[in-house]
Amino acid sequence: MKGVFEKNDLRMYAKRVNGFRGFPPMFHTHAELVYVLSGEIHMTIDGCERVLRTGEISIVFPYSIHAYETAPDAEAIIIMFSPDAVPKYEKTLLTFKPDVPYCKDEGALLPIFTRIAEVFAQKDEVHEEIASSYLGGVLGELLLQQQLHADYEAGTEVMQKVLTYCSAHCTDENISTKSVAQALFISPSYVTKIFSQKLGYGFREYINMLRLAEAKNFLKNTDMKITEIMLRCGFKNQSSFNRIFLKYSGKTPSQFRSGHD
Repeated sequence: MKGVFEKNDLRMYAKRVNGFRGFPPMFHTHAELVYVLSGEIHMTIDGCERVLRTGEISIVFPYSIHAYETAPDAEAIIIMFSPDAVPKYEKTLLTFKPDVPYCKDEGALLPIFTRIAEVFAQKDEVHEEIASSYLGGVLGELLLQQQLHADYEAGTEVMQKVLTYCSAHCTDENISTKSVAQALFISPSYVTKIFSQKLGYGFREYINMLRLAEAKNFLKNTDMKITEIMLRCGFKNQSSFNRIFLKYSGKTPSQFRSGHD
């Protein structure tokens, strides 16, 4: 299952959601918990599929490729957090993966999930610190139920550096596996391996998708000329920009902008 890297600068996030919107395969630096309050949510995490029902929880570790199908009648609590938001479990989250990333709550965790969502809804200055304390208790209980295995193959630490670098430099016109490798003091072949074996994308394809996301943001939120957006996002000419935009979005840049006017 291919996944797209989702950049998220929030350290922690929690929300009660009515009507669950589907997401295509993605991965990110955060861990993510979904507690189903009602209805059903079809989820896939690192190739492991499950239809979650009331009282069941999904556990997405950082850099796990996961996807959700739209479930308009479902209600859930979603918690996303950077591993360093819960220092006690940071190393575990970054070096291990669960054999089965789902579990069933017998009722003990629901009040804590609910409280975390309530704290974030208040949006005061101390909400994140309080929520992190509650989250530590939730993670402790969830990890006790999991069989974990060391994630040696993924090379999580190096992959994190590679993806972070690519996200920050995707609009550089001359970015390549060689330039990434030189910046991070690793081999170009290892950069290629991360994309082909872990993510299922070629390096250039992935960079184009990151550039496309940047271009869409400019098209939706600015009045910049399309040619200026093209150059700012690292594309060398209009024809390749249009071709890639059409391939991944089904529209030309002009059509995409018109749809967001």
